[in-house]
Amino acid sequence: MKHIFLVFKILTNAFAFGQSDSLLRVDGKQPNIHSIGSGIQHGFIFAHSKEVQNTKGSHPTGAELIVSWQRSDAAVWSICNCLPRKGILLSYFDYDNAILGKSVTAAYFLEPTYRLSRNSYFSFKGSAGLSYLTNPFDSISNPTNKSYSTNLSAYLQVGIGLWLKLSDRWWINASMNYNHESNGGMKQPNKGINWPTGGLLVNYMLDPRPFYRGHFTKEKYWLKYPVRWELAIFGMARRALESGSSSRFPLIGMMLLAGKQVGRINALTLSTEIYYDEKLRLLLKADSVDASATKAGLMIGHEFILGRFLFSQRLGLYYFDQTPYFDQLYHRWGIQYNFRNRFGIGFNMKAHRQVAEFVDLRFSYVLNNRSSMKFIY
Repeated sequence: MKHIFLVFKILTNAFAFGQSDSLLRVDGKQPNIHSIGSGIQHGFIFAHSKEVQNTKGSHPTGAELIVSWQRSDAAVWSICNCLPRKGILLSYFDYDNAILGKSVTAAYFLEPTYRLSRNSYFSFKGSAGLSYLTNPFDSISNPTNKSYSTNLSAYLQVGIGLWLKLSDRWWINASMNYNHESNGGMKQPNKGINWPTGGLLVNYMLDPRPFYRGHFTKEKYWLKYPVRWELAIFGMARRALESGSSSRFPLIGMMLLAGKQVGRINALTLSTEIYYDEKLRLLLKADSVDASATKAGLMIGHEFILGRFLFSQRLGLYYFDQTPYFDQLYHRWGIQYNFRNRFGIGFNMKAHRQVAEFVDLRFSYVLNNRSSMKFIY
């Protein structure tokens, strides 16, 4: 507790330095409201397949520290009828299971908050980052861990929360979250860890001021935006065995997407993708399967428009797949940062049911004008 208090004090001093809530920025927007919070999370492991039944009945407990900054002005309210919060999440989890061990996570989060009353707000949150896990699969020391096989894994979280004001500086946040960790198929076994949690967080406002209280507007400004046409290339290096030694082999592909904003922070998408997977070719060869290592699919999806970030969820169906290893349906989850009007960079995870197949790095380019979407800055 002494170390946590020390970190809390250092961060408080750092964010408080130079803050002024009485001045407007040059562009007329209020400066961000900065805050720091700490809390606990408790939940249960979702044993989603027979390979990870040895984790069933475990109840992870975690401690978290968040540092956040929040927009509160008329400009951002006019876009989403909300006050978007973003920041850094640091957490530590004990999975209550000797096979799984423990983890430390650092993640970036986006959290639009919506006013319920003067002293209460509802929010939903999306987080993405990296976790360090202490006890990966090892054929000798930990052979029954089918959940993860690398110390470093990707971390994803979605959640909802209720914020209640205690005083000008102090708030509490009750939340429900769904957490996922996996290495995206970089190394097997990799069934992943999935655990829902409930949590309670105490939050301290470093530079408190009343939140902006604009009226809810019904203007559907996005109706005038054209369809967004976007081209992306993606790829990764997948580890596989060849001639008894482990090497990395390329996966490369491209996607064409049409997206239409249908709400203040929502867009619907239709896209097609095609990619070639050298690791898949080696697997087909080893199994004496005469099939192509190229796959192509059609996807429908949804995007949350949060700042310059897009959080995407897509459901896909292969229209070209000769391999026998997965179902024809698959899903993708992605985060993308947009900059310089037309360019984007991000990560995307592809999965079949509850099993992650791979995570790719992608670069995108908007073919028409960026005015096809309105971002919260």
